[in-house]
Amino acid sequence: MNAINTIAFLLFSMVNFTVAFSQQLKLTTSSDSALYYYYEGWRQVMDEGNYTESEVAYRKMMSFDKDFLVGLSLLGRITRDLKERQDIEQALVKRKKEVDGDEQRLLSNYIELVKLTNLREIDPDEAVIQMEKVFQSAEENLRPLVHRYRDEIYYMAEYIEVLHHNHGPQLALDSLYHLANTQQRQEPFILGYAASMEAEAGNFTKALEQAAALSNKMVNTQSPKPYVVYSDIYFKMGNYERAQEYIQSALGLDAGNIDAQRLERKIVDQLNKVKP
Repeated sequence: MNAINTIAFLLFSMVNFTVAFSQQLKLTTSSDSALYYYYEGWRQVMDEGNYTESEVAYRKMMSFDKDFLVGLSLLGRITRDLKERQDIEQALVKRKKEVDGDEQRLLSNYIELVKLTNLREIDPDEAVIQMEKVFQSAEENLRPLVHRYRDEIYYMAEYIEVLHHNHGPQLALDSLYHLANTQQRQEPFILGYAASMEAEAGNFTKALEQAAALSNKMVNTQSPKPYVVYSDIYFKMGNYERAQEYIQSALGLDAGNIDAQRLERKIVDQLNKVKP
């Protein structure tokens, strides 16, 4: 490829990149590698359900830009090291005004989530109060972002989680089907979370259909995601033995999967209740 063609190709690629990301929130980092691992961390935790690999991605992200505050907040949310998480919370509180506008809105939301995770370890009673505060403020903070940046699928996903907590599955499903386009509805996290909410709403046939679509989509991966979703559906159906089988498969793939750990505890509690 000669020099002129090379320049033309690069310009074409830059235009396509701008168009593709035109509805994404611009974050304060000058490192393309940091941004890559930022979204890779999201993909691992949300779509693959792999918390361990997500943490690896976020640590790589920070190695490229130690001042990437929104990125640092996500590392704070996922690290299992309490001391590190507390240090991250303090650093973010001190520096949050270094970003502004929608980025500050997003960062403020994530700082509150880091604080919640810390409180769960050191003050469970205060954590309950903090959780309600977080979910109320998150709805206010995320609503304008998901309408303004329609390509930010992971912000949309968290917004749906917040609506689910605050208003129940039906309103969250209605918002999901309104906000997400046809392609986004086929993204692994959206498929899986919609399946879980359909099950909660009592629509078990639809829930299992969506879980099957998710499983087929991820058939060639070693993702715990489909197993967690199937386990959650069977748990909601009251089939705790089947739910236990699926959750053990999920934990076998990623023992650090927080969703799977929480669901396993709920399943064990129910199994203990039905013991003679």
